[in-house]
Amino acid sequence: MANEVGRVPGAWIRRRDSLIGIFERGDSGTIALIKNFASDLDAAFDARKLTPSAWAQLKFTSSSMLINLGDDHRDRDAVESGIRCAQDALEQDGEPQLAEQLQYNIANGRSALHKLNAREWKAADPTLPPGLIALRDREMLRHLRRGFSVVGYSAAHDDTRGRALCNLGNELDHSGRWVEAYQAYVDALTADPTNGNAAGNAAEMLRIRVARGRGLSGHYAALYDKYREQALKHRDRTVELAGEDVAKRWDALPPSGSQGHVSHDGDPLDGYQQWIKQHRLALTLAVEGLGSDNPRWDDALVQGVTVPMEEPDPPRIFTSMNVLKAEYLVARRLAFDGEVLLNESPFAQHPSDSGTYSDTLDMSLYGETPARLVLAQRATLDLLDKIAVAANDHFETGLVPRVVNFAKYWREPGSDVLRDGLPVPDKLMSAGVALAELAFDMDPAGMYPAAKTLRNAGTHRLVNLTWGEATGATELAHSSVDARSLIEATREALRVARAAYIYLIDLVQDQQDALPDDEHRPQLPIYDQP
Repeated sequence: MANEVGRVPGAWIRRRDSLIGIFERGDSGTIALIKNFASDLDAAFDARKLTPSAWAQLKFTSSSMLINLGDDHRDRDAVESGIRCAQDALEQDGEPQLAEQLQYNIANGRSALHKLNAREWKAADPTLPPGLIALRDREMLRHLRRGFSVVGYSAAHDDTRGRALCNLGNELDHSGRWVEAYQAYVDALTADPTNGNAAGNAAEMLRIRVARGRGLSGHYAALYDKYREQALKHRDRTVELAGEDVAKRWDALPPSGSQGHVSHDGDPLDGYQQWIKQHRLALTLAVEGLGSDNPRWDDALVQGVTVPMEEPDPPRIFTSMNVLKAEYLVARRLAFDGEVLLNESPFAQHPSDSGTYSDTLDMSLYGETPARLVLAQRATLDLLDKIAVAANDHFETGLVPRVVNFAKYWREPGSDVLRDGLPVPDKLMSAGVALAELAFDMDPAGMYPAAKTLRNAGTHRLVNLTWGEATGATELAHSSVDARSLIEATREALRVARAAYIYLIDLVQDQQDALPDDEHRPQLPIYDQP
């Protein structure tokens, strides 16, 4: 809750503090008192007895209490009232610190509403897989992920960023988006290393990954131990953030005693390897470092698929994954080279560039340097459509390849279910849901609002880098972007494509896990040219 009371009249502060005291006892009857308080605030504001700033601060307090109590008591109306309080205050008050807290409350409120929806739908249909619940509530989930992401990556205060990013990680993890969830938890701990709840959630996610037999169990277990210890170290902070029950969950996590590597860090003198490590762009199932000390460390593979014994040729999914990986690696190298050239010559054409360009007198930078970044971002996101094509081919879902695209492939048109033919585990999250949600987030209302716009601008129109006033990605013939935005968009595209590639591996494994244990699953030899 806000610490700054500004010019809030004393009578309102006393009434607020009295409500907070009652609220802390957790009585559901407090909800009516808080609603009356919020209504009285509106009346006083309309009568100009409260300044916009004072009214917004008090509405924020009302919002926090209503959402928390509504979540605890499964009271939908209380949660919705709390969201409205925050939205009203956000429209009136432009003070940045309060705005970020209001946005955080709105995202928390939507998370509470999703939990209520999930309980009701599961009660109505106990056989409903958890993944399909996420698809049914996809709009709610997309908005709350966007809210947590905005606050987590832009808030002024470390505590707020850590809370928002931990919550973002939880939402992603619940939908099977473990690659992105891990990044959110790490970013939460970077913002606030004392956030024991983020550490505990990261440990739990890795523990489940090991239990499912997916990926690099020794590596995950080593990181699990690291985050488990961090959660125990900051137990008091976990209690503050999430309550005693959550702290007890992290207390109960046993040590794994793993001797695995936390990270294979690569050559410290190799700038490319260190850049990949820093931004988690290795195409490996490792979540830290390069994954191994093997010189061919981009080693994420489909390990084996079941085919009839009489099938003469290897399944085409191996071809698909090889092509996708190779194109990702080229795009990643292109992005790195673009960043290196920009660092070496940020304000002028790089000396190695043989082109002669017109001076457009608008502080724009032309040449191979920005072109590398634009092409890397575009090529990386083009991979997403190819990932959908590979899935359509492998799972034999029947679409003509030329009409398949990442945005629309994963769900049946106009429905809340995965495309027929994609595997849906009964109890665990489906990688198909992870891919469907990821596609849904490539939208102005999602976690990755600029990705599609910049990719389309770079594909069909003209984009240039400028040190002047940038337009950002637009639908006009010409768009200009600043260097930082272009670099961040390119790195984001690489992270998204990496996640999608790994989720496709998981999706194939979901299919294999549903088969009888005695089915034949050939593993191809790994291509390793000397």
